[in-house]
Amino acid sequence: MRATVLTFLSLGILGSSQVLAEPLGEHPAVIVQRLHAKQGYDYASKFYPHPAWLWLYAEPPHPMMDHPAVIVAKREKEAAAQTAQACAPVSTKVSAAPITSHE
Repeated sequence: MRATVLTFLSLGILGSSQVLAEPLGEHPAVIVQRLHAKQGYDYASKFYPHPAWLWLYAEPPHPMMDHPAVIVAKREKEAAAQTAQACAPVSTKVSAAPITSHE
């Protein structure tokens, strides 16, 4: 049993040494680099538009909103009106004209 296993192992080693004796060729990365160096420069693949490029949209522009300073001024005016309304003195006296009937 051992003799057959050793025989197969020795044949396997001899077979692999014969395969290793053949030249392996170049590494795939070397081949890719060589092909890349032979290619010309592709200008179309490296096109990046300028950030201030003119873009045309299919919809009209949105209406302008109020300026932030106007929004703040309106907010302060409303807050002042609410504060003035809340701080107004409440009178307990009611001055009303007497009701008279005109029949």
